Amino acid sequence: MAETHVISALVDKRARVDGMIQNRRFQIMRLEMELAHIDAVIKMFNPSYDLEAILPKRSFAKNPAGVPKGAGGRYALTILRESGEALTTVEIARRVLTKLKKAHTDEAIGMLAAAIHGTLSRRRDGAAVMDASSYPCTWRLRGT
Repeated sequence: MAETHVISALVDKRARVDGMIQNRRFQIMRLEMELAHIDAVIKMFNPSYDLEAILPKRSFAKNPAGVPKGAGGRYALTILRESGEALTTVEIARRVLTKLKKAHTDEAIGMLAAAIHGTLSRRRDGAAVMDASSYPCTWRLRGT
C-alpha cells in the first residue's frame, strides 16, 4: 500500500506541473495573437509581402554569468593583455568571472566562453589571434 505522504507530494507536484503547462499555453496563445497582429500590419503596408519568407530568430536565454552584453569580449582582451599568454576560451571565461566576482557555474562558463569565442572570431582588426593547432584552440594577442 502506498504511503499517503508520497501520494500527497505527487499530487501536489502534478498540480504544479499542470499549472505551469496552463501558463505556457496562455503565453503561446498571447504570442500567436501578437504575431497575427504584426502580420496584419505588415500586410497593411505591403500586401504582397511574403510572410513565409521571414525566418524565425533564435531568442537567447538570460546570461547566467550576469555579465553585461558585450562586456565579455572587452574583458577577454583585458585578460589576454594582463596574462601575456595564450589561453582557451574556457580559461578566459573563468578569469573574467573571477575578475567580476561572479559565480563559476558550468552553465555560466560555457555561455561566456561561447560568447568570447564568437566575439574574438568576428574581430576584423587582427588584435586577437587563434591558434587551432591543438584542441581546444587558444587565443593570444597579436605580438605576444
